[in-house]
Amino acid sequence: MTVLPVWALFVLLVVVVPALVIGLQVLVRRRWPHLAEGEHNDVAGYLIAIVGVIYAVLLAFVVVVTWQQFSRASEVVGQEASALRGLYRESAAFPPEVRAGIQTDVRDYAAAVVTEEWPAMGRGEPGDPAVAEVLDRMAARLATLPADTPIQQQYVAVEADRFAEVVSFRSQRLDFVGQGLPVVLWIALVLGAVVTIGFGMIFGLRSTALHLLMTGSLAATIGVLLFVAVAIDQPFRGDVAVAPAPVQRVLTDFTR
Repeated sequence: MTVLPVWALFVLLVVVVPALVIGLQVLVRRRWPHLAEGEHNDVAGYLIAIVGVIYAVLLAFVVVVTWQQFSRASEVVGQEASALRGLYRESAAFPPEVRAGIQTDVRDYAAAVVTEEWPAMGRGEPGDPAVAEVLDRMAARLATLPADTPIQQQYVAVEADRFAEVVSFRSQRLDFVGQGLPVVLWIALVLGAVVTIGFGMIFGLRSTALHLLMTGSLAATIGVLLFVAVAIDQPFRGDVAVAPAPVQRVLTDFTR
């Protein structure tokens, strides 16, 4: 959604924009001093209550949706790492040379995901060829697993299930790349913020300091929530992103 660093985005939405709103509030009170008398407060108060509730619902919905998407992306990464661990450990049922091949594939997959695919996802690219090559190699190896004993036959099925889980979770992870709230929803959020703050600015209040404090606080509150939504809109991009820690731990644990 934005190429700004997270700190710059926070300063822009929570400090700069409210400061501009306060400055505009001062100009409005100077240009139309009669608004402070509050003769229109009954109508303005009724309208701002309706507009404020509608915008609060929309803003809360956006924040919840973006957080759920971020959390789901993090959960998928953990599930992918768990499937890799199962694939690695359950290879113990096979002969040493076969087991070593499977374990090498798992380590190669984890390394490719951390070093190649994660940076690619951060650039908005859906996947990396190096990871796909490892998956092809793993699929070919699993297709030739020996099934000479009943135990091996069971573990061939288990390994096949684990591999299918790895492929599925990777596919789900890549589905999050490039996803985000549609532009039309961001437009609605911005316009809603302008209208909501605008109604607050024309509300009649005799105390200038109190009016500025109220308007600035409203703008800052909206800015904080918009900052959260923008920062986590795309789970694998930006400064606030899902980290490859679960997959990295698989690589660390199995290369000791």
